[in-house]
Amino acid sequence: VSFIRGKQSNKLEIKAKGASTIQLPLTLRYVDIYEAFRNLTDQDVSRYQINCALSFDVPVLGVIRVPVSKEGELPLLKIPAVSLAGVNLEKLGLSGAQLALSIRLKNPNAFSMLLNHFQYSFTVNGKDWATGETQDKTQVSEKGESLIQIPIDLNFLQIGQSVYGLLNGNKSLDYRLQGDLDFTASIPLLGKVNLPFDQVGQISVSKE
Repeated sequence: VSFIRGKQSNKLEIKAKGASTIQLPLTLRYVDIYEAFRNLTDQDVSRYQINCALSFDVPVLGVIRVPVSKEGELPLLKIPAVSLAGVNLEKLGLSGAQLALSIRLKNPNAFSMLLNHFQYSFTVNGKDWATGETQDKTQVSEKGESLIQIPIDLNFLQIGQSVYGLLNGNKSLDYRLQGDLDFTASIPLLGKVNLPFDQVGQISVSKE
């Protein structure tokens, strides 16, 4: 699928035994972008081919045209999925509770990724239960997933005594999990990536 095309008419001088960088203006057509990415939805890599022609004004020989072709593969980045795996009640008292928040990080890519920094905010029934960050590095293999465990200490005097009833019952709780994660891909071409996430849903507190 033809993706980009262009022409550079500005002159560029290349010194003897030297090197120069050429910046190329590109024309993008929406139909080309659609056709290219429509076929890449389920792919892990994309093959590319660049065809161009360079015209040189060479002493004595005059203007000569040199065709250039390059092909290879580019990794396709798919957005990792962040989800709430569970909330486990470890200790419940009259003044507070201790819980363990399990967050699942799923990597759909064909390369591994290293989680460097994880910032989060966890809200239940409109009340802030936990806000913080962790810089513990977590490795997620290609096409794999990992669990991030976050301890939570709740103080009923700060968030309200009604939370005691929520934890002691069996009702589903409305939650919102949001934040940012920074990860480094094992492919140098991608480097560091920042990913914001925002998820809402319902979950029951496990008492096991």
